Amino acid sequence: MKILLVNPRYPQTFWSFNKVLRMLGKKALLPPLGLITVAGLFPKEWDLRLVDMTIRDISEDEWANCDVVMITGMISQCAGILQTIRESKRRGKITVVGGPWVFHFPSDALEAGADIVVRGEAETAFLQLKKALEERSSGVVIEPERKADLTLTPIPRYDLLELHSYADMPVQFSSGCPFHCEFCDITLMFGRIVRTKSPEQILDELQILYNLGWRRSIFFVDDNFIGNMSRAKKLLKALIPWMRQRRNPFAFYTQASVNLAADADLLDLMVQAGFYRVFLGIETPDEESLRLAKKFQNAAADLDQVCNSITRAGLQIIAGCIIGFDGEKAGADRQLIAFAGRNSIPEMFVTMLQAGPGTDLWHRLKRENRLFESAYDENLGSQTGLMNFTPTRPMEEIVREFTDLYDELYTPEAFLDRLFKHFSLMETVPPVQDGGLPYLGEIRAVVITLIRQGILYPSRWKFWKYLLLAIMKFPKRFRHFLASCITAEHYFEYRRTIRKLVQNSLATHRKTEAEYGHSSVATKKIVAKEA
Repeated sequence: MKILLVNPRYPQTFWSFNKVLRMLGKKALLPPLGLITVAGLFPKEWDLRLVDMTIRDISEDEWANCDVVMITGMISQCAGILQTIRESKRRGKITVVGGPWVFHFPSDALEAGADIVVRGEAETAFLQLKKALEERSSGVVIEPERKADLTLTPIPRYDLLELHSYADMPVQFSSGCPFHCEFCDITLMFGRIVRTKSPEQILDELQILYNLGWRRSIFFVDDNFIGNMSRAKKLLKALIPWMRQRRNPFAFYTQASVNLAADADLLDLMVQAGFYRVFLGIETPDEESLRLAKKFQNAAADLDQVCNSITRAGLQIIAGCIIGFDGEKAGADRQLIAFAGRNSIPEMFVTMLQAGPGTDLWHRLKRENRLFESAYDENLGSQTGLMNFTPTRPMEEIVREFTDLYDELYTPEAFLDRLFKHFSLMETVPPVQDGGLPYLGEIRAVVITLIRQGILYPSRWKFWKYLLLAIMKFPKRFRHFLASCITAEHYFEYRRTIRKLVQNSLATHRKTEAEYGHSSVATKKIVAKEA
């Protein structure tokens, strides 16, 4: 069969980095790892092509020369997924849909015309999928009864990618998370038993990327890289000599829970293996909100000490935070700004609380008659969308604090202060990375940043001071410090995008509220749709 693998486009989000990507001459941050992993499952004689619509559209030749169109995507890509399904069926193609969006909304995909829906991990559903394709089945939902054994997962087909179009490359080591936070759907989709690949598998995947000429950052996409600490350590111990033998060609970043801070050996292994950044699920410094959200691992920790330990070990922190928890008091923005300041965290990823479909939070709010009807669109999980339920304090108050928070955190002056102090606190000397010579886009990004932050912005003198001090105080980290200054261009711009789009969303919310009245009307419509 001739298979066309499609990753639909998605709207701008906190993770889009559109401005920085343009500066670098790249078209997307990361390729669709799910699609190239599925591609590795197919028989070698099947003809596979991949189109990432965040990079380019599907050509007429590609439409004409395929039998099957396979689509994946997150909830934020729902509009693009539905559009691609309809176009595929208009052209008479067998259409298959998988990924996080369809896991939650399989009936929506079938209504749009999809022939086959895979609700779960493709590795365990592949034989059923292959049979359904060969029989040209339609109206089928394939739902695996067990989770995938990642030790049997094939090497992703990185060769199908236009590598030069991406800023970073993805690798997956584990799936699942041992925790069960009320607002999170990870355990719903992937379970609480953390499954991992073997170190040998990861090294094989990295070798493929190395052979293809990749010499830049790699994102371990695991929702919690340290979900199984013993296996994570085993991987890191195998990774360190592999990296050293090749002069440390990659820089790694990932996501982890706050218990990372409690294991000094694990932190040291991560830094020596080439990890330089970690996304931490902080959520909020408010202990009462953490307990309500079932984020018990955070409630039991001293979050300031957590950040201090991880920073001193040599890892840059991106703090994932939430505003709008039930029972939250006014001034949550000031609390988060103070947290960022005293822990010198430059990158704060803050969202308004939203109830993902099927989560414990979603079920609780549904019981309490608080869900909104227009809850599940491309804004779910994005900073540009509102809360999708009635909060315990005024929505307008939360929106004001949310936009004020971004305005204050991402002024160039405040960001530079936190960034320089963050790097100054790092004590571990990182391994020297051989990332190759800078390419033209990187040189252009540096020049643009020097002009904007060093000449045009009012904070220019602070920028030059910190830049010179960084060269003297931490020369081995200077490359990452400068990269963070480049990345900041996205944050400086996106805070204005957030204010504009969130205010538009608030106006739409007020109009809907005036039309339908209390949110219970909306909730009844959700229940009716489910039925």
